[in-house]
Amino acid sequence: MTANRVAQPGLVLRGLGVSPGVGIGSAVLLPWRGRLVFRRTLAPQEIETEVARFHAAVDVARKQLQALRQRMEQALGREHAYILDAQRLMLEDAGILGEIETLIRTSAINAEWAVKLVTDRILAIYAEIKDDYLRERGSDIEDVAHRLLTVLAGDRATCAFPEGAVLVGETLPPSLLGELDPQRVAGLVIGSGGWTSHAAILARGLGIPAVSGIHGALALIEDQALLLVDGTQGLVFVHPEPEVIRRYEAQQKERERRWHYVRDRAPLPTTTRDGVAITVRANIERLSELEEARRFGACGIGLLRTEFLFLQAAPAWPSEDEQWHAYRQVAEAAGPEGAVIRTVDWDENQMAALGSLRALRDEQLATAGIDDRTPWIPERNPALGLRAIRFSLRRPHVLKTQLRAIVRAAAFGNLRIVLPLITSVDEVHEVRRHLDAVCRELRAEGVQVPDRLPVGVMIETPAAVWLAEEFAAVADFLSLGTNDLIQYILAVDRDNDRVAHLYDPLHPAVLRAVHQVIRAAERAGLVLEVCGEMAAHPLHALVLLGLGARVLSMRPRAIPFIRDLIRQCELARMHDLAQRALAASSGAEVRQLLLRGLEAMRLEVFDDALLNGSAPPFLEPG
Repeated sequence: MTANRVAQPGLVLRGLGVSPGVGIGSAVLLPWRGRLVFRRTLAPQEIETEVARFHAAVDVARKQLQALRQRMEQALGREHAYILDAQRLMLEDAGILGEIETLIRTSAINAEWAVKLVTDRILAIYAEIKDDYLRERGSDIEDVAHRLLTVLAGDRATCAFPEGAVLVGETLPPSLLGELDPQRVAGLVIGSGGWTSHAAILARGLGIPAVSGIHGALALIEDQALLLVDGTQGLVFVHPEPEVIRRYEAQQKERERRWHYVRDRAPLPTTTRDGVAITVRANIERLSELEEARRFGACGIGLLRTEFLFLQAAPAWPSEDEQWHAYRQVAEAAGPEGAVIRTVDWDENQMAALGSLRALRDEQLATAGIDDRTPWIPERNPALGLRAIRFSLRRPHVLKTQLRAIVRAAAFGNLRIVLPLITSVDEVHEVRRHLDAVCRELRAEGVQVPDRLPVGVMIETPAAVWLAEEFAAVADFLSLGTNDLIQYILAVDRDNDRVAHLYDPLHPAVLRAVHQVIRAAERAGLVLEVCGEMAAHPLHALVLLGLGARVLSMRPRAIPFIRDLIRQCELARMHDLAQRALAASSGAEVRQLLLRGLEAMRLEVFDDALLNGSAPPFLEPG
């Protein structure tokens, strides 16, 4: 959102909701944290003292980050604390530190100016990268530079904000967020950054409502202005009218009532009013969510995203035993319904950002006895590049290590494997060859191996939609990954606040693609599981059921709402609505059609926050 005037009472700013919930409080402006740095020319006898001062500042910054990481791990868990590892690695990077030291020596300049020169050079490189995830990691460079400059100046950073503060800034560094007391912060308003930014990830972990994409936020909002932050819909109300506050307070009470209601009904069967049983499973991306999945009545794990293991191990790679231990926990916790484990879905840019790609390359070159110092070149369009199964097949050592861990863990429960971003039958055959080889190796080692480990295909590209029947012939099950599928069909990056409004799961092209895949699975007699965000939204979930989906998988907190809605609906009537939706010409037409149909069926439609599928954090069962 952009504007050229200071916000007036009643103004509504629209951005991208990156952490759900509603918060009301006074604005605390956080201007760019960069320090005003001056160049000072050193006398020859001052150079060694300045180099020593620089290294002392690095040591202090490392200790600060280590202490902060420990606090974050205690408060949020290891899966969020890893965010600071990238900054710690920068303070241990011999290349970066060596370049700064060389500048101090050869140019006879003060440490502050050398830090600024090197930081500016690196940030210029990051700014040219198209990948949002990697480009946003430039905030880590800025954060480390600010920490070093603060230490060099002899200052100590502080995060003492008044209770009920709404923090407003163009960027909010992860180290600052890691030091926050979430009980004192009502919300975040961020000028830039998407769903994958570190600020967004930490805000969700802390349970702080956040809206990003409010470009020029510092110019639009005055300090101490009363703000209402709606992190679900991506709205920021500046000096909200009393009626707006009353409306949100009423909605909050309704959320509390509704949450208690659906939570108490969790033990009931998930069966439609006309007697059709629907399976609702959980998507998880960290082990701590296993308990949530059980608590909210998930029928097993529909998708385990394994990237957290690679994040935690960076810059090294997770060992076979580390992965086996995690997968065994999942297998045992999932029970007889079992779990689906997705092979790692990352691209080279993301791995390079954490140093993992260099570690893998060095290991392989050392094994081959090759000394190759050729610099790695970032991919310009990683979403269409070497990612997911393409990366795993290019790096068979990574794939085989993961497959060995999964096969070993399958002795402790019902596990299945799903392959991401598959676009050809040849890729499925190649993975099966690796899996067969792994099973033979493990049997030869005396390891218990299941007679058969089901392998499924993620349908998340237009190519996979058109080849759904061919994939059904070579796979044991199909999994519909709606997040990527919608982005590829509509050519929209939902993390880009400039085009996020075009990301529409109810677009007729999306519905027709989903319908085609469902029919292909039915003809082959295979189970189809829908495991994207689409399954977690009540309107979208109902149209999926009408199109023929019978297994939905979603984040744990959405499960109670979706299960309760399923119990209210009649599948036959949803089928009729879905058929009419397939004939529509726009997403808006589909949405109106569905809302009218739900009203005619007298289904209780949730408010917008519940449509997002998020439960009030403070009301979660203990």
